[in-house]
Amino acid sequence: MPQQVRGVVVDPAAPGKLSIKPVELRDPDRDEVAVRVTAISLNRGETRRAVQQAEPGWRPGWDFAGVAETAAADGSGPKPGTRVVGILPSGAWAERLNCRTHAVAALPDAVGDAEAATLPVAGLTALHALRQGGLLLGRKVLVDGASGGGSGILPASSLRRPARKSGAMCAGRNIVPPLPNGAANRSCSAANSSPPSRTGRSG
Repeated sequence: MPQQVRGVVVDPAAPGKLSIKPVELRDPDRDEVAVRVTAISLNRGETRRAVQQAEPGWRPGWDFAGVAETAAADGSGPKPGTRVVGILPSGAWAERLNCRTHAVAALPDAVGDAEAATLPVAGLTALHALRQGGLLLGRKVLVDGASGGGSGILPASSLRRPARKSGAMCAGRNIVPPLPNGAANRSCSAANSSPPSRTGRSG
């Protein structure tokens, strides 16, 4: 039976055009796990859409971490009580949600909820960038703008391939300690602005 939970919705009358309101959470589909959300993250794309483009009532939110409350009816995915991280096309900024089991993953104990919630969009962005670049073994890699979400993960990901040499360009104010194995000047503000592919379902 559908239940009422609190979630963030677009509200033109609210300060910042976002408001926390009761929203309906439908019953999970057979391939969905119900999750109690413990952490979310903010991405430039979803935030910009919410405050500049979305219709009233739209529910933002891509990345989340939480605890699986019920298992999927088809037997796939995590068991109840499992800490998970996942991604939705929208609606993750809520107390509870349903997500397709192929779009969630169990979390190791060493990874906190807040850290995990920053990984899906940024991590997938870095992964897709590496795939677009093809095989990196023995090649030079330059990451321009390496302190934002996906691009912050990219230098470390490229080193695991590994590339012959990795580096990054930055503004001086954003310089942070260098990466190992020759990857220098990991920096520059860069934010992901592309929405995720439809890997889950909201609501």
